[in-house]
Amino acid sequence: WKSKGYLLDPEQKAKLQAEAAVKLQARATEQERLHEQIAQRIGRQMDGLVVPSTPTLYLESKGMPIKPGVLTDADGKKTYIPAQDVDGKVWTMQYIREDGTKRFAKDSRKEGCFHAIGGMDELAKAPAIVIAEGYATAGSLSEALGFSTVAAFDSGNLPPVAKALRAKFPDKPIVIA
Repeated sequence: WKSKGYLLDPEQKAKLQAEAAVKLQARATEQERLHEQIAQRIGRQMDGLVVPSTPTLYLESKGMPIKPGVLTDADGKKTYIPAQDVDGKVWTMQYIREDGTKRFAKDSRKEGCFHAIGGMDELAKAPAIVIAEGYATAGSLSEALGFSTVAAFDSGNLPPVAKALRAKFPDKPIVIA
């Protein structure tokens, strides 16, 4: 950008700021609509998944037992880990292939979403909220501590998840592991 010496009077500045605010709101509204659409698709997809009867290759490679909330396909090959907000709504899902490759549903909402090992009811009973990056780390911590822990899925999502859980459980200490 290179200034050419143009000056805007306060009225012109206010008009540009108002236009920018309208565009920003329109983008946010469209993003919310898309997130809701993806969440509905994921809900339908979850209807076709099952609780694993034996650990998937991913769970086996991590030495993890089957915990409530983890799903698999009919072949028992892929691992599916739903991610929800503090109110329990599933917004996205982490797909883990047999080789350990991980991805999320395209265009889904991940920020502030997490997976509570053992479920939200168990998390409510926990003496502290322990948040880890990945599912395997959270699962290992849950095993070692003897109570529910949380997987935030990546380091960038740790602060939003911690803030959301602080609002939900204001009296519980929070530990980022």
